[in-house]
Amino acid sequence: MSKDPMEIIGQQGKIKIAHDILMTIARHTAEEVEGIVSIKGGLPGGIIELFSKKSSTKKGVKIQNQEAQVVINLSVVVNYGAVIPEIVRKVQEKVKSSVESMTDIQVSKVNVFVQDVNIP
Repeated sequence: MSKDPMEIIGQQGKIKIAHDILMTIARHTAEEVEGIVSIKGGLPGGIIELFSKKSSTKKGVKIQNQEAQVVINLSVVVNYGAVIPEIVRKVQEKVKSSVESMTDIQVSKVNVFVQDVNIP
């Protein structure tokens, strides 16, 4: 599992951003989407970890390096009655936008795995 930080090379020098920062941004942004109850680890994350040497994991958020881009995998719990495809699209858009705008690191994909439905 690679915990190497993502590196951005600019005119003034290098910037290294740890995967933990990317995971924190992704987690916080996803939790702000209406209909998302929480971010939760699960089976897809475990499978991703087994087969990928270039990923970092933090409670339901996984980051995979792909050259100068990253793939973000999120495992979420949604509210009962929520329109899942709509919520997932919002999560994908917001997480991609937040990570790219805050870090200048390109996000190639945001994969969202719905792990559970919260029934009140």
